[in-house]
Amino acid sequence: MAPTIVLITGANRGIGKGILEIYLQKPNHTVIAANRDPNHPTSKSLDDLPTAEGTSLHVVKIEATSPTDSADAVKELVAVKGIDHIDILIANAGMALGFPTVEEVQADYIQKHVDVNIYGFLCLYQAFILLLKKANDPKWITIGSSAAFLTVRTLVIFKYAEIIKSLIFGTYNYLPIRNAAYAPTKLVQH
Repeated sequence: MAPTIVLITGANRGIGKGILEIYLQKPNHTVIAANRDPNHPTSKSLDDLPTAEGTSLHVVKIEATSPTDSADAVKELVAVKGIDHIDILIANAGMALGFPTVEEVQADYIQKHVDVNIYGFLCLYQAFILLLKKANDPKWITIGSSAAFLTVRTLVIFKYAEIIKSLIFGTYNYLPIRNAAYAPTKLVQH
């Protein structure tokens, strides 16, 4: 039986590394760890992770702000590693540099998030969709976030009369969240 081929972005730390460790423990898998710097110590340390029987690990470079890294990774995987399809792609890479409010955020700060969380995501999708479509049962999984919003609705803490008042007057008691750069970019992914 051919191995299940899984690609995970942002796989050298955090959630991505946790997902990577789970897949490395599954037998007969080819696991591809994509991250922005395969030479970084956190990337190099992935080679030391235990693997199940018949499971292998490959590390590739995908820097989300690069318009060509995803396509280059596909070329490398096909030509050098012999990958002819991807069964599961887990789009985990993203960034959240901080959490300013809408009043505080600077336009260039939002642009940095757009470059990674939207354009990087788009480049990844466009580069890998053909390999994904070659799988028998392809799966694209985007790691989302409940942080993909700018406000929190807190009607549940209101007294009944205050709820009615807010509904009538349209105030709805949305509280501002310090998330003006990350939230809109993750919302686009969803």
